Amino acid sequence: FFFASELKMVKGSDNRTKNIYEAAQIQSRPELVVPLPDAVGNIPNEHLQKKFDLIVIGGGPAGVAGALKAAYMGRRAIIIDSPKIQPDKRGIDPSFGGPTGLFSKALREAAKKLDIAALQAQGLDNDVIWKQVRNMCARLALNNAESQVALLSKFNVAYLQGKAELVPAPPEKMHLRTAEELSNMVEVYVDKREGGSVQLTTEKILICAGSTAVRLPGIPFDGVRIFDSDNIFHLAFLPKSVVIVGAGIIAIEFAKIFRKLGSAVTVIVRGTAMDALMRLGLDLNVAERLIQALLDDEVLILEDTSIKEFTSVPQNLQDPMVVSLQSKDPDAPKQLMVDIYLAATGRTPKITRGLGGLGLEASGVQIAKSGHIIVDESLETAAEGVFAAGDCIRGPSLASTGVEQAQRAVANAFGGKKGATGVDSFPIGVWTIPEVSYYGLTKVQALAKGFDAEEGVASYDSCLRGRVFSPDGMLKLVFDKHTHIIIGVHIIGTDACEMVHYGMDLVARKATIFDVINTLFTAVTFHELFKEAALDGNSRLEFGIQWQEVLKRLRSDTPAKVLLESGVLQDKFNEIDTNGDGSIDENELWAVFKGLGIDIPQVIVTNLVNLVDDDGNGTVEWEEFERIYQVLADIEERQGKK
Repeated sequence: FFFASELKMVKGSDNRTKNIYEAAQIQSRPELVVPLPDAVGNIPNEHLQKKFDLIVIGGGPAGVAGALKAAYMGRRAIIIDSPKIQPDKRGIDPSFGGPTGLFSKALREAAKKLDIAALQAQGLDNDVIWKQVRNMCARLALNNAESQVALLSKFNVAYLQGKAELVPAPPEKMHLRTAEELSNMVEVYVDKREGGSVQLTTEKILICAGSTAVRLPGIPFDGVRIFDSDNIFHLAFLPKSVVIVGAGIIAIEFAKIFRKLGSAVTVIVRGTAMDALMRLGLDLNVAERLIQALLDDEVLILEDTSIKEFTSVPQNLQDPMVVSLQSKDPDAPKQLMVDIYLAATGRTPKITRGLGGLGLEASGVQIAKSGHIIVDESLETAAEGVFAAGDCIRGPSLASTGVEQAQRAVANAFGGKKGATGVDSFPIGVWTIPEVSYYGLTKVQALAKGFDAEEGVASYDSCLRGRVFSPDGMLKLVFDKHTHIIIGVHIIGTDACEMVHYGMDLVARKATIFDVINTLFTAVTFHELFKEAALDGNSRLEFGIQWQEVLKRLRSDTPAKVLLESGVLQDKFNEIDTNGDGSIDENELWAVFKGLGIDIPQVIVTNLVNLVDDDGNGTVEWEEFERIYQVLADIEERQGKK
């Protein structure tokens, strides 16, 4: 390899283009450099003898993020990953750096872009159509992998393909106590994909092993017609019919995708679909709309049902399988004839398969009964210097949270455990068709936590863009009725997974629905729905935004609570109410305020009468006047005024 101040790419003697690490990185710390391999993921053993600062095991989003974080901190890092898909001639694994649901996301995009019915109407065979679908998915995946490999190269992070296993410290080294000696005790054995093996030493290890699909016993998974959510990418033909077991996010994603591809889809749920979605934290109305979207798409949902057996699985792919069912519903079908079966029944940490669970436990890493790696608040395992992040630890098992955990773990490993803190909440994006996203509390959750919660709802057709382009959808704001602070955002519809980030910001900075109402949004955008939802929420308040200026002007040196409890407020009211009928007009009300020492413009008094005068007689009754001050007292108490 070469040292060059400006050169980014050079041709080697073998006439193949090789990436060159940026000169600034090389010149600042030349000892960090790992010479470029002849192929991606293949590094000669002689270039792996120096101790690394960090070894990352696992090449998903969390692993890549952790390795890059180490590079940002000036550390020498390497990723060890066993390819999930056969690498191409360059050594690039199309799944590298991609999330668990990479194939479903790629398949979703292909399904959205291709009009399957139109292609079939033109006389194209399903084999040709499916080849086009697979090619689109492959390109999307490969583009992602290439960008991840290039990013690692740019920041001088080594990438080795192989299976890794932690090496326990030998007994003869256990007496060592110095930091330098202890750091040399952390070792990783790698069975290299290209052949041979190597043993690496490192100061720290980050395990990002990911997860694998749960396989229920008794299911004859073959990767041809019977799949789980991991090996579904091996599907070699466009199925006419699909049965999916599960009611979680993965099941619904694939149900909508295959329906979009023209397949007849049946979803098998052991319990009820609504209960399954509610357990995931979805808002009730969002869950109802999502299920209705499945039904509108003619997806058959069989609840309280399970697979009894695979009665027939023909080798000829033109012949359907016969699947027997058992159900609590006497009207449910006894069997289904389908092309393929897909199990979407959850995921479990990929520890024993990919890393060798004995290797972890022998090195002092503790494994929970659930199969997750046990970590402390800093994401360090019971084995000193060994950290873990992502799907292999207990948590939300999202790509976004895995990335954050990996970055935090590395910061803790090299920057001290006081530096980085985790996130207590995070946005959820569900890539169904339509998209679903949420952040914060549902109304049910908010009420359970003691909030006096209310909702503001806007249908997508409440804004111009929605009416024209995508009328089916809903945005909901959950807020506290007393403080008006937004505590939850829930969206179903086009671009929901993008819009949730603005909603997250509203919740994080404790914005009120009044703040949203007063915000200027770009015209003909879905973000206008936030204002529509805030206005709907305002309409559900006894004292909404139209009251805020009035209540502000009524504040005086004497707290409202004192005026109420001392009887001064009622005395002043009765003093002006000369006819004793319990009501006063606008001028009399103004006189009451003057008697209380409140300097308030008459236009505000006029507005107050208009707001409170439901019967239109131009007067304010004592009960109405008292209620205003009760609300004012509540506001003052919340703001800390005694």
